[in-house]
Amino acid sequence: MGTGRDVHLDTPLTNVAIAYRPEGFIADQICPIVPVPKQSDAYFVWNIADAFRVEEDYRAPGTEANVITCDMSSGTFFAKNYALKSRTPYEDIKNADAGYIFATRTARSEFIKDKLMLAMERRIAQQVTSGSNVGSYSAIGSGWTDYTNAQPIVDLNTAITNVQDVTGYKPNSIIFGQYAWKHFRENTNVITRIYGASGMGDGARMVTLNNVKSIFEVDRVLIGGAYYSSADEGQAASLGQIWNDNVLVYYAPLKPRIDKPSFMYSFRWNALGADMQARVFQLPRADSEEVQLGYYQDEKITASTLAFLLTGVGSSQ
Repeated sequence: MGTGRDVHLDTPLTNVAIAYRPEGFIADQICPIVPVPKQSDAYFVWNIADAFRVEEDYRAPGTEANVITCDMSSGTFFAKNYALKSRTPYEDIKNADAGYIFATRTARSEFIKDKLMLAMERRIAQQVTSGSNVGSYSAIGSGWTDYTNAQPIVDLNTAITNVQDVTGYKPNSIIFGQYAWKHFRENTNVITRIYGASGMGDGARMVTLNNVKSIFEVDRVLIGGAYYSSADEGQAASLGQIWNDNVLVYYAPLKPRIDKPSFMYSFRWNALGADMQARVFQLPRADSEEVQLGYYQDEKITASTLAFLLTGVGSSQ
C-alpha cells in the first residue's frame, strides 16, 4: 500500500467528483446531511407532548411566572465508513497520452461516486419503504392504474392528515416512486383538479411537480427514479426500480435545523479527507495507481411519526 507521501488530493479531479450529480438520486434530499465533529455521538429528541401542551401562563400581580418543563430523550449515531476504489496498472498509464489518463481518472472517480450514491439510495429507500420505520402505512383501496376510478388525491390527503393529527406538523414533502408517479400523473381526477373539466385533450394537460406542490401545499415533491441491477458480477443486468410503486409523505426541514424535528437526518463525519473526495494512491509494488472515494455517514430515522407510507399504489387491496 502507499505511504503518506504516496497519496495526494488531486484538485481538478476532486472538483469534478464533487460536482457530479447522478440522475434520479434523491437520498440526500430525504434526510438532510448534518456535519458532525465525531464519528459517534448523541442527538436530542424533543417531546411532542411538551411542545404542544397549552400552559397556564397567567401571572397574578406580585407573583413569579409559572415554571414550565420540557423533557428530552436522546438517540445515538455511528458514522460508518463507506468507500470504493478503482485500480489502473502502470502499463495502461504508460501506453496512453496525458489527456487520456486525466480523463480516465475523472471517469473512474465519477463511476465510483455513482456506485456510492446508488448504494446510499437503495439503503435509505429500504429504510423508508418499510412499514415498521414510519408512523403509519397503508395500501390503497383502488389501484392508481385505474385512471378513472382511483382517487390518488384523496389517498395522499388522508396520509397528510394522519401525520398532522398525530404530530402537529403538516408534511412538507412527498416522494413518488417512478412507477407511482407515472400513474398518478395520468389519473383523470388529478388532471381535472389541476385544469378543470375543459374540452382540451388530457394529453395537452400535463401534470408537473409544481402542480403537485400547489395541490397539496408542500415545499418539495421528489421522484425516485433510480434503478439498480440485482445481477451478480459478470452477469447480464437485471434492472429494477429502487422506489417502485411506493409513495412517502413526510416532514423534514429543507436544511438541517436544531429547533425543528425531521423524519430523517444523515450524520456525516468529514474525517481523513474522505467526504466524497477523490484521492489518488500510487502503488509501486503493484505497478498500479488507485482512485478512491468514500465517506462516513449514518442515516437515522429520528422521528418516525412524521411520515406516512402508501404501499403498492399500482394494485388494489
